[in-house]
Amino acid sequence: MTEMQTMLSQRYALRRGSTLIVALMIIAFVTLIAFAIVKMGSTEADAGGAKRRYDHAVSCSDAARDLLLSQFKVYSISPTSLTLNQVIDDQTMASGHYDNLAVTSVSAAVGFTSETGGSNDISNRLSRAGLGGQVYRMTVVCSSSAPGVKTRQSEVEFLVRFGL
Repeated sequence: MTEMQTMLSQRYALRRGSTLIVALMIIAFVTLIAFAIVKMGSTEADAGGAKRRYDHAVSCSDAARDLLLSQFKVYSISPTSLTLNQVIDDQTMASGHYDNLAVTSVSAAVGFTSETGGSNDISNRLSRAGLGGQVYRMTVVCSSSAPGVKTRQSEVEFLVRFGL
């Protein structure tokens, strides 16, 4: 071998490992990007699940409110004596608070008279006159009892004018 060939073969021998190092660096970089994309996707799925559980709890408490309001139409029963403790599918709807369920939670609200207007809904009304009736404050709680479903209790407190 000539001296020139010996020098070229030594130069190529020194460069042979550099391609492997560059390839390993590219693979590590692509792996990190793929891991970040997977992590972001799982975070989005967790956020979507939390939103779905929140919406479920809110709609359950709204259903409990509607169920309690439907009991107002029962004749000869005072609204303040109503209690709600109903299980529908896997939902438990009850009157009361988080720590005190299935109690009478309907009470007359003070400070609302027909002259002052109080809490009013002005839709579908021809005049601005007060409606009369009594304003009631009530609280309902709803929770899920489905196995394996982690949902929090949802409580709603609201005012309603009832009567003429």
